[in-house]
Amino acid sequence: MLLEVRDLVIDYRATRGRVRAVDGVSFDVPAGAVVGVVGESGCGKTTAVRAITRVMPSSAVFAGGSITLDGVNLVPLSEREMKKYLWRDIAYVPQSAMNALDPVWRVGRQIEEVLVDRGGMDRKAARTRAEELFAMVGLEAKRLGDYPHQFSGGMRQRASIALGLALSPKLVIADEPVTALDVVIQRQVLDTFAELQKQLNLSVILVTHDISVVAYVCDYVVVMYAGKVVESGPVAEVLDNPAHPYIMGLYNAFPELGGEDRELSPIEGSPPDLLDPPKGCRFRARCPFAIEDCVSDPPEHKVSAGHLAHCHRALEAGALRETAKKTATWVGVTSE
Repeated sequence: MLLEVRDLVIDYRATRGRVRAVDGVSFDVPAGAVVGVVGESGCGKTTAVRAITRVMPSSAVFAGGSITLDGVNLVPLSEREMKKYLWRDIAYVPQSAMNALDPVWRVGRQIEEVLVDRGGMDRKAARTRAEELFAMVGLEAKRLGDYPHQFSGGMRQRASIALGLALSPKLVIADEPVTALDVVIQRQVLDTFAELQKQLNLSVILVTHDISVVAYVCDYVVVMYAGKVVESGPVAEVLDNPAHPYIMGLYNAFPELGGEDRELSPIEGSPPDLLDPPKGCRFRARCPFAIEDCVSDPPEHKVSAGHLAHCHRALEAGALRETAKKTATWVGVTSE
């Protein structure tokens, strides 16, 4: 296993107290696999993956857990020790390419600086490598002399992917890499990313709020809600046979092209306040299948090989899925 995250806890210091943004999160990233981390805004997915790189706000605090990359726990490492792993072993592609690219430097120069400063290359070799990287992501070498503002959104995102791949890292973390793009460019960027992943045998963590993106490019999925993992496993297994009501509810909110003609409905209500989260299952206030047991922490159930769900009623999932498909099931279920 390339990466193992175990019982990760991250707090944020706030004026009203400490907010537990990530609460006991665990997941694995096998070598050569794409793992999607999905959930609503504010569920803690970006905080969880940023903890791997240690690029976090000053208000963030590691409060527990471990992050093990190739047998090395990254959590206790000093900033200087951690620096050895960034770019070489772990690369980060942010949601906005303008956050990765310096607007006053030519794009080619930025890639070359990484190759020279962190990769130990001379200028000539760095230039050749930058041209190779641009070719890999479908950009012409002549565009290396341009500034970020001269690129379209899709081209900037491709350039930021090239920058992330500069030193051939073992693990690439892509945080909402296509959210700001239109759907046509999204498809092109995702196709490029998937092609590179297979070609280079990359391990990838793809953070997104879009289930369709996960279904399109990921091998495994980790579903988060209110700072916790509620379900995880192989993509096809989790999406075809969800065992947690949250994923069942998401099915009703997404249309199927070429699928059955059905009414779409949202999950009513809002996620809980993480400054004072409810006891037990954090989804229960929005869940039509909540029972008295849900006031206690849900157990982890092994649904099938590699498929885990944290729900008191996971063993009843087959029957619940049929009821969950009915729009009326979700009407009138509101948060406390």
